[in-house]
Amino acid sequence: MNKHLNLFRTYAKKERTYQLENDLTRALAICLQEDALFLHEVLKSIFDGDARYNKLFQDINRPPVLQISIQKNAESIKDYKHIYAVSLSEAEMVNFWGQTRVDEYDPICDLILTINDVCIVIEAKRDGIDCTAQLYNQIFNILRKDNLTLAECQDMVTDRDLNWKKLMTIAVTVSSFEKMGGNKNRFLNDFIQLVRDHNPEWLPATPIASLNSKSCNAIYRRIRMAVEGFEAARGNLKLLTYNDRLGTNFSKGWADEVLYGACSKTGDLIASIYPGNTKTQGWHIFHKDPEFSKELVLNGQSFPLCIGYHVKFSGQGYVSGLWFDSHEMKKNLYTHEIFKNKTGRYSRDIWCDIEKLLDDHLSYDWKEQCEWKTKILDSNRTVINMAIGYVVTLTIPKEVLDKLDTQIHDTAQLTKLVGHIYDAFENDLIKD
Repeated sequence: MNKHLNLFRTYAKKERTYQLENDLTRALAICLQEDALFLHEVLKSIFDGDARYNKLFQDINRPPVLQISIQKNAESIKDYKHIYAVSLSEAEMVNFWGQTRVDEYDPICDLILTINDVCIVIEAKRDGIDCTAQLYNQIFNILRKDNLTLAECQDMVTDRDLNWKKLMTIAVTVSSFEKMGGNKNRFLNDFIQLVRDHNPEWLPATPIASLNSKSCNAIYRRIRMAVEGFEAARGNLKLLTYNDRLGTNFSKGWADEVLYGACSKTGDLIASIYPGNTKTQGWHIFHKDPEFSKELVLNGQSFPLCIGYHVKFSGQGYVSGLWFDSHEMKKNLYTHEIFKNKTGRYSRDIWCDIEKLLDDHLSYDWKEQCEWKTKILDSNRTVINMAIGYVVTLTIPKEVLDKLDTQIHDTAQLTKLVGHIYDAFENDLIKD
């Protein structure tokens, strides 16, 4: 569906100040009005086992009266026996009762739900701003006009954290349940899409077991969470800072990093490492002919390895490269003598030596693959570095991932798998 047909999207070229924040609040309010199941689940989360919930909804002869308002002045909120102060932000609420600064004024409250004598005050933010202090001030001023103070009313005020991730977990679960029953709710679906367009990280990261194999981006998100968890648990590792790849640094001298990804066709986890990616790394493996394991054992299960070849051209950074298999070599390029004497820095006047070396050893059009003319010959470079190395790929089928990643808030088993892969690359990949 065209995004401009979203019920909650403002059709404008430029967003006004606070427009999105107000749109999110308004969209939430409308969804609570138009989707009873969503309202029920949100209220359950806010009441969180409080006896007031049952008291409000157990009398079938006298249903409670619900009112939902947005942008309501605190001055008009009065005569309620209990107030829930709810924070809705990217950040979790921090120590509501530890706030000390108060200002006497008539603040505007983003979203108000009243059910009989219970009032729910929701303060919403579009980002990671901590709105605890602002919410505290709103409750202070609601009570102040009745000559009450927060200190003496702690038993009638309950603070609740309903951050965006919690809320969207509820929204996605309800939407899935409704679709299962053939009751697709346009309001809730458009609200989810509005939030996804603003910040997809607010939506729950669905476990791989619940994902279709074609849901590559969602699978990648779970893998990223596992890699981040693995890095946090190992004090000597750092996540890569590049936007185009996911991985960590590597401990051995023969490789810089371990990379992780998801196959776009199958949903498999793909882990890869590039031994000998620079001449410095190559010295660690070309002191003899390196011998790689054909498979790795992870937690008692064997997985085959794919061993390929990679030639890298670099200057101050990466320039281009070649990827090929053994059958694409006329004769062996990967010898100690070639590594020692033919790799490293080449000045422009001897680039023809690179061409001759690769023409003699490779049986395919390597110049086309690496765009030799465009990226190197026609560049303004005066020198180029050439390294001969390997690319080793380990594939973990989605069926294996399905058994490990089943719970939305638990990536522990997937994180362990990432650790097993790293350790196997470190200890078992290259035979002594």
